[in-house]
Amino acid sequence: MAEDKLSCKVLFFAAAAEAVGEREQTITVGIGSTVADVFDHFASMHTALTSLQQTCAFAIDEKLVHIDTEVTDGCTMAVLPPVSGG
Repeated sequence: MAEDKLSCKVLFFAAAAEAVGEREQTITVGIGSTVADVFDHFASMHTALTSLQQTCAFAIDEKLVHIDTEVTDGCTMAVLPPVSGG
């Protein structure tokens, strides 16, 4: 992998998984990329994700993070839409 790139596994849950059509993908992005950058990449290919951005929570390596948090090489990012049930 080039020194200016990193790899990140992205997990999609609930409505996000439905929008993308799968539960996980691995992405290569530039160093300094944020959760928002990764989300925007997938939203550009799966427009149904766009409406979820304002209501989703995001996690990196099982810790909730802000959308402006930088992703790191080898991390696992989760896209967590709100869910309901009983």
